[in-house]
Amino acid sequence: MSTIRLDFTSEQNILNMLLDNSVITDKQLLKINSTSSEIGKSKLETAFELNLINEEKILNILSSSYSLEVVNLNEKKIDQKIRQVLDLRFIEDNFIVPFELSGSTLKIAIPDSSKLSLMKNLKTMTQMEPELYASSISDIKNFIDRLKNLETKKINPSNVKIEKIKKKNEDEIVEVGSEVIVFGNKIITEAINLGASDIHIECFRNSGQVRFRIDGILRVMSNYSKFLYDNYNAVITRIKIISKLDIAERRIPQDGASTFSTDSKEVDLRVSILPTKNNERVVMRILNKEAGEKKLSELGFEAKDLEKLTKAITSPQGMVLVTGPTGSGKTTTLYSVLKHINKPGMNILTAEDPVEYELEGIGQVQVKEAINFTFESALRSFLRQDPEVILVGEIRDKATVDIALKASLTGHLVFSTLHTNDAPSSITRLQNMGTPNYLISAALTLIMAQRLARKNCPECSVIDENVTPKLLNSIGFLPEQSARAKIYKGKGCDQCGNSGYRGRMGIYEILEIDKELKQGILSDLSQAELYAIAKKNGFRTMQEMGHDLLLSGDLGYSEYERVLQSN
Repeated sequence: MSTIRLDFTSEQNILNMLLDNSVITDKQLLKINSTSSEIGKSKLETAFELNLINEEKILNILSSSYSLEVVNLNEKKIDQKIRQVLDLRFIEDNFIVPFELSGSTLKIAIPDSSKLSLMKNLKTMTQMEPELYASSISDIKNFIDRLKNLETKKINPSNVKIEKIKKKNEDEIVEVGSEVIVFGNKIITEAINLGASDIHIECFRNSGQVRFRIDGILRVMSNYSKFLYDNYNAVITRIKIISKLDIAERRIPQDGASTFSTDSKEVDLRVSILPTKNNERVVMRILNKEAGEKKLSELGFEAKDLEKLTKAITSPQGMVLVTGPTGSGKTTTLYSVLKHINKPGMNILTAEDPVEYELEGIGQVQVKEAINFTFESALRSFLRQDPEVILVGEIRDKATVDIALKASLTGHLVFSTLHTNDAPSSITRLQNMGTPNYLISAALTLIMAQRLARKNCPECSVIDENVTPKLLNSIGFLPEQSARAKIYKGKGCDQCGNSGYRGRMGIYEILEIDKELKQGILSDLSQAELYAIAKKNGFRTMQEMGHDLLLSGDLGYSEYERVLQSN
């Protein structure tokens, strides 16, 4: 028999059913359990291989015990309408088959009685009355395979015909004849095409709202509001299905994940659902796999800074810290670093929360606070795995930083992140966490702070007449620079969605922990004194890099103020 894809509950249910009906004995069940462990196969597969059971016996017991009619799925053609009733992922995960629509009745084939618990959810999901039939495991598997073969690509707005009609006495064009599945796919597809990082779906007392975070700023997509408000619960249910979440649970937050394909790319979605007063709200983080493919040279480092960073990340040991607020691109930078140094002869381990992109050849671990698998415990385990390089997603406490620093002094290269405003203040942050100066001085090799700023749209960039020499003086420009500087802004066009911005760029500061700084840390110098040493040795702040970008026309004054003047 081909590989069985039943879950543990279904398998156990079938074995118990066979035991209750004297098809197998207690002794035979013990043999199944022991042999299963030996050969590395499921208990049900093992029972088939030992010739203790067959599909006909399972089907007969299921049919007679629950008065279910047996259906031969091999004789059933796949109706196109059936394919839109339930998501293929849901069908595969639960190993059930919707095979026929009859009015408001949906006929479903099941392999065992554990699937009876799904019926309430199925009724809510489909708004139809489920009618159950018994079928063999092989027939269900074959039917699912036929469904998969037909679904050569996932449904998206480009291959779904939507009828548009005009309501009487209204100017609004509404889309009809489309399923909620198409609406959901349309939102995700547009978000991907616009380069959004997040999708927000929210319901208020008298309205629904979809917002995309594009270039770090939330933008309302008002064209989705009416359909969303009219079908809000159905849309949320759809999102829960593709994210493998409990559709019946509306009282507590849920987190899930999914994969979505368009004609041009595949992205991972990280889904968060939060109950609110008016309904559940959803945030979907779009994890574009291409973002994890960026090379260091593509991140916008100045030549000297890139040289310093490359030197630090190719050292045999030490600690490199990346600091910045949430959404500043720290993960992208660190993934680029790992890809740069990754070689077949190197063992690299990462502890992340969550794992955002899969990196080939690198051992990535998801920490789980709920089961007490923290960054600290992951790091302790890593040290027994013989690594050359370790990435700790975030330093949150003294225990983690102590282990990380000690690891960096014992032949390991360690990367991690902190939440501080700039690179020099990271030293103070470590000190405030109770880390001895001698450890900081010995272990730290480089600290990088970064921000992401929106770039002026090159198609509609014009001189910003509101930026005066006085304003430029106030942010550190020299008087003669201020007098002749021309600062640009995007006025808005079709190419940038009338925002004036297109794309984002990194703004960095790199603090190399040289001998003089190490001595300063050992001597317990203040942050201001350490900063003075760094400046003397060529350290450039993010604000100074921002000045260069203002003069080049890439950065507008309002964006400089938003991103850098708050520090």
